[in-house]
Parts: sequence; structure tokens; C-alpha cells
Amino acid sequence: MTPDIIISVRFLTTAEGGRETPVQGQSYSCPLFIGDEGFDCRLLLDGRRLDLGENHEVAVKFLYREKALPKMKTGAELHLWEGRNIASGEIIQVCENI
Repeated sequence: MTPDIIISVRFLTTAEGGRETPVQGQSYSCPLFIGDEGFDCRLLLDGRRLDLGENHEVAVKFLYREKALPKMKTGAELHLWEGRNIASGEIIQVCENI
């Protein structure tokens, strides 16, 4: 699966109000927010484990790419949502592949 963007993201620790377990597996689905606008996405993990409290560079694929990509700009701040904010970071690359 070809990514739409690459993000640098830090998952909150449990003590900070984040998840109780690391994110791991082939992919992870959640809304990605830029400001107050959310976009359904998949983090492309390829078997990696994203430990809480650490920074990670992650490829992202949007469910509705045509709606999300016009809002994506390098350097834009973002957060990931799972009933609450679980991670924050920024876009480090917008992939132009179609």
C-alpha cells in the first residue's frame, strides 16, 4: 500500500492519558486530525511496534485520499484520536504518488 503522507508522531503514555498498550501489527486505523477536521486513516506499521512516549516516523494511508490530501501540508500539526487524543506530531512529507 502506497502512503499518502509520512508523519512524525509521539504516542502519549498511559500516565499522560494515552493508550494502555503500544500500537503494533501490520496497520492501525484511527482518525487523524488537522485542527478540528478529522480524516479516517491507517498507519502502515508493517509489523513494527510503536512504543508509548517515543517518537516514531510512520507512513499513513487515508481512506478518502481525495478529501484528505488538499488539507495536508508539510509541517502541519496533527493528533491521532481513539475516543481521546492519543498521539501528536506533524506531517514531515506529503507523498504525491497517485
